Amino acid sequence: MPYSNERANRLGHVPTVNNVAVQNAFSRWVITTAQTGDKSEIASLCRSLDSLPEGDKSDQVSFSITVDGSDQEVEVTREHPTIKTGYLRVAGSFVDLKNLQAAGCSAFVDPVLLRNAHQESSFDAALPGSGLILAGQSGVDTWRQEVTRFLSDTRFDDESQRTLADAILSMHGRPGQPATSIDLNVCPTCGGKRIEGVALAVTLSGGKCSKCGSALYLGDILRSHEEYSPEGSNITALTRVMNVAERLMTLSFMEHFYESQLAAEVFKQTIFITDGPLALYGTLAPLKRKLQSYHDYLSAWGSKKKLLAPLLVGIEKTGRFVEHAELIADRIPAGNVMLLTTAYINRVTGRPSGNDYGVDEFYGRRFILRTTSGDPLVITVPPKPGVLPYVGPGAEDFESYPLLRTICEVLDQVRTRLFPNAVIPIALAHSAAALPLGVGHSVLRAMAQRGLGLPQVSQQPRHPSVGFSR
Repeated sequence: MPYSNERANRLGHVPTVNNVAVQNAFSRWVITTAQTGDKSEIASLCRSLDSLPEGDKSDQVSFSITVDGSDQEVEVTREHPTIKTGYLRVAGSFVDLKNLQAAGCSAFVDPVLLRNAHQESSFDAALPGSGLILAGQSGVDTWRQEVTRFLSDTRFDDESQRTLADAILSMHGRPGQPATSIDLNVCPTCGGKRIEGVALAVTLSGGKCSKCGSALYLGDILRSHEEYSPEGSNITALTRVMNVAERLMTLSFMEHFYESQLAAEVFKQTIFITDGPLALYGTLAPLKRKLQSYHDYLSAWGSKKKLLAPLLVGIEKTGRFVEHAELIADRIPAGNVMLLTTAYINRVTGRPSGNDYGVDEFYGRRFILRTTSGDPLVITVPPKPGVLPYVGPGAEDFESYPLLRTICEVLDQVRTRLFPNAVIPIALAHSAAALPLGVGHSVLRAMAQRGLGLPQVSQQPRHPSVGFSR
């Protein structure tokens, strides 16, 4: 590792480039996503949209609710770069799809219709990184308390009293019947385990470990404190909180609609879009079972109402599968959708052939949709109740995904050329959620300095030759 302001030799890379061992290594490797297989294999995994099981009519879908988030970790001062704070923003974007389509029907886009077709709301939060604590508390306990405060104080919508903490209880219950308490598996303080008889129940107001008597917090359910670092970066833990906040915001909308008198009509007309796959990773992974259970209950309720609900889809903007979709797009006929089997996924990601991909993380299955205009979209769609997306009977059958056709037909109508392979609801949600780099990074740092009572130093990096001597 270099000293501060130490610069490498401009030709320091030359020996590495000329090294025979390095050159031989590259000659041995192949790119996993480039192993596309032949056209017949891809064709066997594709179905045209009009051949899929028919769901609710896509022309009944009038609204979209899309949730996206951004996070950023900044050093509080350049003199002490190990002291960090994290910021996150989660935004919900509401689009009236009928007004959106009407705005572009004439020779010129109608700006009034276009503006009225879109509304957005967002919430922001700051979380402590390494070197920032509550007085008298350790770093990890500070993190636990601040995550819980964020969940308890953040409402999913300005006009509702429902918080993200309420959404966690709803996720552990069923639509309209939230859980009153949740049992942790392990005490964050003493390590006492529920399977060993330790009582670890937590409610909105918290709880207490029966073994050590230490306080328990609702935010402990996320287990993000297990990835907290008292000395290094906490971007992973911050991203975990952001990811679950996105899911909780979507679930809050569903719960809000479910409790309305027009619930069936609202669900029939609304598609819920998540930025990224329908999956939770790392310490959040166990929560995917709770999300899947909640959606299964909601789907069973919809069946009694003669509708398919909720229309839920995850859309990926970047990543390995997006790159692979672009690579094989010309092998998927326009207006077709490709089901990615586990064997196919394992091959293009370099995993062992018998790997159980996605079993622990996903509550939906990945597909590649090639729209009628030829754009490839990587989407995740939940299966019908009783089917798990990546394991067990029906997981790789198109018939197990009754929402697929309706979702694909809706997405085909909301494409945009603002960005490659993009859809309008995701683009609008990301615009509302994005935390800018560059100047934005400097502003967030200055905000932390002001809030902590530190002197606000220059936000521009100083060249060693113009710095003050000490």
